[in-house]
Amino acid sequence: MSKKIFLCTLILTLSFSLDTHSALSEVQGCNLKKGTSMDDAIAFSKEVNEIQDGDGYNEKRFGQLFMMPVIEQTEASEFDFYYLNFWGSYQIYGNDMSEWADQGKGDDFMKKLGQMMNCRSLNLFDTVVTREYPGD
Repeated sequence: MSKKIFLCTLILTLSFSLDTHSALSEVQGCNLKKGTSMDDAIAFSKEVNEIQDGDGYNEKRFGQLFMMPVIEQTEASEFDFYYLNFWGSYQIYGNDMSEWADQGKGDDFMKKLGQMMNCRSLNLFDTVVTREYPGD
């Protein structure tokens, strides 16, 4: 009986691991500067899409979410919101960072962003995707 359980567990584990892949996610904590609202920040984030969807930007596989605290288990957050940036693999992340930072394609955006808010990277996560978001 234990051999059957072991075999079933092994098969499930192998099938599960075949459907997963490693990705990379970054969490940044951000505070809005005086005179800037969340609506301003969300509207400004559309510029990231314009840059990364533009003809001169090669690595278009980048995702970003704004996360505003609603309920927290401990004391209130020290941040107004969090950025969650994500890439489908380490290769995509490297491609994106090369264009964004090394080639300077994000420089103007980052200067404008700094006028609206202060952000700092909190964590980078190795993310194992176990289910793709199916879209709307």
